[in-house]
Amino acid sequence: MLFSTTPVLAFDAREGDTITISGGEVVDDDLYIVAGTITIDGTVNGDLWAVGSAIIVNGPVKGSVMAAGRTININGDVGHAVRAVGETVIINSDVSGDVMVGCGQVNIASTATIGGDLLLGVGNARVDGLIEGIIKGGGGGVTISGEVRGNVDLKVENLTILPTANIQGDLIYTSEEEADIQSGARIGGATTHNLPEVKEKRARDFPFVLLSGIGGKVTGFLMAFIAGLVIILLVPRRLKSIAESIRTRPGPSAGWGALVLFVTPIAAVIVCITIIGIPVGLIALALWGIAIYLAQIPVGLFIGRWIIGRFRNVEGKAIMIGALALGLVILKLLGLIPHLVGFFIGVAVALFGMGAVVVSIRKGRARKREAALA
Repeated sequence: MLFSTTPVLAFDAREGDTITISGGEVVDDDLYIVAGTITIDGTVNGDLWAVGSAIIVNGPVKGSVMAAGRTININGDVGHAVRAVGETVIINSDVSGDVMVGCGQVNIASTATIGGDLLLGVGNARVDGLIEGIIKGGGGGVTISGEVRGNVDLKVENLTILPTANIQGDLIYTSEEEADIQSGARIGGATTHNLPEVKEKRARDFPFVLLSGIGGKVTGFLMAFIAGLVIILLVPRRLKSIAESIRTRPGPSAGWGALVLFVTPIAAVIVCITIIGIPVGLIALALWGIAIYLAQIPVGLFIGRWIIGRFRNVEGKAIMIGALALGLVILKLLGLIPHLVGFFIGVAVALFGMGAVVVSIRKGRARKREAALA
């Protein structure tokens, strides 16, 4: 529903291996981009939604920036908030609102000013710029050398406060290690060191964790396999095309999957706010949940076809069913891995599965247009 109404909605959507908004270009609507490399040198007067491997924002964005990628560099001023997920996030400019990041490494440069709060969920963070609000969240190692006008409340493994730091509010941190507060650092409020809560029961060993989840995984496997079996019997070519899109176009598949995964619930909630659109919004959320569940089927088929294809030709419904069963078993076993690994695997399955559907549909429409022109 979302993609079929693209011409009516007030946004500009672009897709490709490399997308560049040149310095003289002005985008007056919200801008949605899915690409391997994204460079924004022009001006975006609305919000920027970007999904790609490398995202570089040099020009000003009057709205907010929502980005997901391996490396994200924001060098242009942002009129509202920044929400970024990736491996490395670097902010060198002014952001009028909040900054929320979930990544391996984040660097708020000395040239940056965050007008709102800085919310962290990172491996390592370096904060050299000005934070006019608070800093809150957690990470492995956090280093602060800039000015923070609000409180700092962090759960970390290591916290370093450099001599140039100026925290005008309270410093509250939860860590097994005492913070390295270097001479010259200024803290206007109280400093509180909390120790992490000690769990009475230790985490069970890995084999017991596996055994505890096997029953649920077996049930989940059977449910997904039956759903996939029905799809193979009804539309085998369509399912095969979707699975093939994961192999031939992994980047666009992950990008479109991220767009559907994150944009759909936001759009549904916005529709619900209009009151009369509540039924449409609830239906969209229900279909979104179903899509997330069914995403494992093309991904499972892709994995199974990739393994079996090394030994024999993967054609025919019978072989597809066997490949689907093999792929789903592998996904369920991967889902048994404890901690956050299983969660990230589930997110990756949702991204590639849903994105491949969009890529396959777009590919089919392109072929029809070419046939019509021929």
